[in-house]
Amino acid sequence: MLRFAEYLELQDFRQTTAANYYRALRLISEHFGRDPLDLTEEDLRSYFVFVRTKRNWAPKSCRQHLAGAKHFYRGMLGRGFESLDQIKARDRETLPDVLTPDEVARVLGAVPFLRYRVPLILIYACGLRVRECVGLTIDDIDGPGNRLLIRDGKGGKDRYTILGNPVYDELRRYWSFHKNPKLLFPAVGRGLRNSKGAAKHMGIATEPMDTNSLRTHLRKAAQRVGVRKKVTTHILRHSFATHLAAKGVPIHQIQSYLGHAHIETTTVYTHLSPINHVEAIGYVDDLLAPILKR
Repeated sequence: MLRFAEYLELQDFRQTTAANYYRALRLISEHFGRDPLDLTEEDLRSYFVFVRTKRNWAPKSCRQHLAGAKHFYRGMLGRGFESLDQIKARDRETLPDVLTPDEVARVLGAVPFLRYRVPLILIYACGLRVRECVGLTIDDIDGPGNRLLIRDGKGGKDRYTILGNPVYDELRRYWSFHKNPKLLFPAVGRGLRNSKGAAKHMGIATEPMDTNSLRTHLRKAAQRVGVRKKVTTHILRHSFATHLAAKGVPIHQIQSYLGHAHIETTTVYTHLSPINHVEAIGYVDDLLAPILKR
């Protein structure tokens, strides 16, 4: 397993990806109680049958373990194991949950403490992933250009997304609270602190805030205002895209904001917009009106 960890490091995978592949091999090894070097191609086939039929794993988890197995047996050991290509784990065609604009306003308005409310507002206003948000630096903010630079996003890619003037002004006010020389959302640290103490700690922090704290405060805010949907930081990103699509923003433009590699990933949001659907019906009715009068 040490050699596999070194192999993953040499492949220059992102830290999270390498950790997931390593964990996948560890779980496969623990399932059989043997060194993964001793496992056969048939062992692996039976393992994926087990997790699909007995454990009911989601397609994403199956794909992650399959990728880890391929890197270990093919990439590192050079074994063919052709049956691994026969294992498929396609996503089910489900639409993501989204919040209405009213629900977004209610939930975000119920988040206590500026240090949690502001980054959550930014996630919604710019369509960010939570780690993209907390990793922002003051150099990534281009207020006059109304844009936000996302460095090293998913797939290791940089991109720009939209940044409105009201949100930019809110970010400036928030930064003036802690004045960290680099981080936009620095860690507060452990323990309860008054406003002055929190600002002092944040001003010298070298690490960004913890994403779990954001998720927890968002979930509790949704519960306080009675929103029964499963409210996550990612649902804010989905809602951002859906609300822009509802207002007629071109889908390719939304794709650029979100950092999607494929337009098919973005087009799902056109199916989540009741406003666009109603407008489409109206357009068709208008087109048919002169025909039906004949």
